[in-house]
Amino acid sequence: MDLNTIKENLTFPIKAPQYRVGVDGFMSFANNTLTHDGRLRCPCVKCVNNKLLNPDDVNYHLLQYGIMRNYSTWVFHGESVDQSRFLYPKSLEKWILKSIGHKWRDYKCLLKGKGYDDDTDINTLYDNCPDDDVDYDQWVSLVNFWRSEEGKRRSNRSKESLEKAKVKPIHTTGTKSHARVREDMKKSSNKSPTRTQVYLKCHQHESEADITNQIKNVATEQGDQELDLDDDPVSKVLGKDKYGRVRGLGLGVKPSDVGDPSYPRFAMV
Repeated sequence: MDLNTIKENLTFPIKAPQYRVGVDGFMSFANNTLTHDGRLRCPCVKCVNNKLLNPDDVNYHLLQYGIMRNYSTWVFHGESVDQSRFLYPKSLEKWILKSIGHKWRDYKCLLKGKGYDDDTDINTLYDNCPDDDVDYDQWVSLVNFWRSEEGKRRSNRSKESLEKAKVKPIHTTGTKSHARVREDMKKSSNKSPTRTQVYLKCHQHESEADITNQIKNVATEQGDQELDLDDDPVSKVLGKDKYGRVRGLGLGVKPSDVGDPSYPRFAMV
């Protein structure tokens, strides 16, 4: 049975015999992607490829809950990917690397918040690997680093990164970046929104109500000074932007890059 036929069978209802044939086809196709301990990513609607299970459990989940409807290219189960989809201009390389590094640091911070504690015995921490998709050896290396003097020095204080994992501004515009939201606002109003307007648009969660209300109050009192980022309402409340990032513009944009009424072209990516 070819791959297209297998995928077509999986579009039938769970109880349909065609769907069950599709599951058998999927299991046969994905068999070559078993991990060293004989597990497989489960693409059911509950696990969404985030869990590694043994093949029998994956088969059961697919029959019980159904396969993800948006999982059209089985990249986690051996299907090749059209490489042309991942081509990008050379000018974006620096931004992509910064973005990957930023997300990797955030993920390590999240892992530390979930599975690490300074007061816990180190052997217990080794067994406290928080995610099924985290390699055990890599988790042990992370624990050893966090316990080392160098790890404590880099984090300034060992508790500091734990707090970062627990407290974080909540972006309320889904998968849209600040830059995309800004561009949509620009198109709808036929003029460029200020950084403050973009920030307020992207952060409307009730947990941030105190912060956003302070920003609104400052904007009412002094006006929204778009060109002076050190003194605009966002900076007055949240502090000055750090090197390499301007709130509302994304990674790779330094405060010195913003020197005229229009934001730099590469910030729109």
